[in-house]
Amino acid sequence: MQTTPSFVSVATDVCVLLLLVLCAYWDIRYRRIPNWATLPGVALGLGLNGLFMGWQGLKTSGLGLLVGFGALLVLFVLGWMGGGDVKLMAAVGTLKGYPFVVEALFYSLIVGVVIGVAMLIWNRKALRAFKNLFYVIGSRVSRLIPKQNIDREQTQKLPFGLAIVLGTIWTMVAGYAWSPLRFALQ
Repeated sequence: MQTTPSFVSVATDVCVLLLLVLCAYWDIRYRRIPNWATLPGVALGLGLNGLFMGWQGLKTSGLGLLVGFGALLVLFVLGWMGGGDVKLMAAVGTLKGYPFVVEALFYSLIVGVVIGVAMLIWNRKALRAFKNLFYVIGSRVSRLIPKQNIDREQTQKLPFGLAIVLGTIWTMVAGYAWSPLRFALQ
């Protein structure tokens, strides 16, 4: 029996969508993304792509894992992101592969910015946040502005898992239609 790549694409799409719905629920409800959801997604991605597409599928899946995990690991180390977000993007990268994960990261960052600004406006903290941003960046660039540090207790927490979910779905929809970013990556 010959397995076509379209079957693998549909299978990974279904797995990704199930993973995204589960992680969106957990991130909104409990403000965390559980390992029991993301780590099997990584294993399933490596298994599906390796089994049905051979070494090429395993290479694409592994590269997606490295890019998805590595890109957000920096933000995790800086304390700007939770570990569940990093593992969710790693699972998406493993299931969908290398070119896809770069687009998903790009669109997730756009969605994250929109959600963040909307949360600041909704909570009436936008002016203070932009003022703090000006002082922090200005104090790092210029000696005229006194050095400022951000009090982590007063910062607004962004459920970035939701941004990953929406950005990945945006990438999936754009992949079936047309995506200028995909042409730039190839």
